[in-house]
Amino acid sequence: MKTKLLLVISLLFLMSVLTGFDSNSTSSLQQSFQTKLVPVSQIELPTKTIIGFGEATHGNKEFTTLKLDIFKYLVEKQGYRVFAIEGDFGGGQKVNEYILGGSGTAQAAAKAIGFSIYNTEEMAQLIAWMRTYNDRSDNKDKIHFYGFDMQRYDHSKNALFAYIKKVDPALAATYEAALSNLNDKTVYDQNQAIVQAELAQSKTLLERIRENKSAYIAKSSDKDYELALIYAESIKQNATLQSAKMNYGNLRDAFMAEKVKWILSYEKKYFGREKLFITGHNGHIEKTSSSMGITTCMGAYLANAFGDNYYAIGSEFYESSFLANDATTNERKAFYVKNSGSNRLASLFANTNKQNGFLDFAKAKQDENFTAYLLKPQPISAIGAVFSGLYGKMEKMYTLQMTPAKAFDAILFVRTATPSTMLAN
Repeated sequence: MKTKLLLVISLLFLMSVLTGFDSNSTSSLQQSFQTKLVPVSQIELPTKTIIGFGEATHGNKEFTTLKLDIFKYLVEKQGYRVFAIEGDFGGGQKVNEYILGGSGTAQAAAKAIGFSIYNTEEMAQLIAWMRTYNDRSDNKDKIHFYGFDMQRYDHSKNALFAYIKKVDPALAATYEAALSNLNDKTVYDQNQAIVQAELAQSKTLLERIRENKSAYIAKSSDKDYELALIYAESIKQNATLQSAKMNYGNLRDAFMAEKVKWILSYEKKYFGREKLFITGHNGHIEKTSSSMGITTCMGAYLANAFGDNYYAIGSEFYESSFLANDATTNERKAFYVKNSGSNRLASLFANTNKQNGFLDFAKAKQDENFTAYLLKPQPISAIGAVFSGLYGKMEKMYTLQMTPAKAFDAILFVRTATPSTMLAN
């Protein structure tokens, strides 16, 4: 009997050495986590040039609601007035027109952003809050909305040619025809020769706009000219992406980072704003480019450019039912994932039995053991617009291996995330 007991003890000790498992250290880790976690309602954020919020999936209502919660806090407590999303730049300007008093509905504005992930009641509610806020605010205090992505054509083309028709009608007529094949309907399945030919035309158009800068500004304004120029740049960028399939991810994140910098510069120059809130996928917002070294993510570019003045908040769930496009059929439907692993942040959070929570890594600096834990790589959920049942069975297919304290400055947790509510067609 004693021999068997000694054998069991020896095996348990060996397992603890091989796996790094230590019940006392795990208990201490859980205790440290719980003492530093606060409810989302008690969130406190530093004032930074850019605060970014990453979402663990594109298909949960809670992460859209959290976007609004964070932005409300920044607006009311810290004077932020600029919101930018991982969505089409031209579509973002349609939302901006709406929240500044334009016609239409919040639902139509949400759909204008360009991606089905934003065709939701939650996104419409976020936009409606901005419209209500602006309706009761002076011009100098109104919120502005931007998209920093460039994977659509139509809204940017419409706005660009509306401008050029005012300042150079002949040029508008020439290039509306020349760029007619760059459109949202065929954006992802167009003949490469056609895309490359019209990419060359978009570059020539940009050159003409720059050559005529003085004349165009004389007929409009500096502000309108710069906005027209970035519409033209967005069209060129999308055509570049569609022509460079092998380098798509790297180019897109680099373009998005440049667009974020442009938004900040434009707002400072014309509206005196020096602070910006951005939101997108965890894999774009994080600072360390965790996609196996394949892509330098937008957040890494921003961290390099702004240093400590870029503050990144990630998000994580314990379990999630979410909407995504089926990788096989492209049908948009619900999937389910439950995170596992005893020492993952997701599991530590699950053990608290709280519905949500906010963990600021700066508060861990006095705790050497917990800081050491945050400096070790672990899986963080990062589910995009496309998914499949097979992905859900393989953790590596829906997570990124991140070092939490290097990738983010803080993480928001949701215990049970639920699917977005899609808008009616």
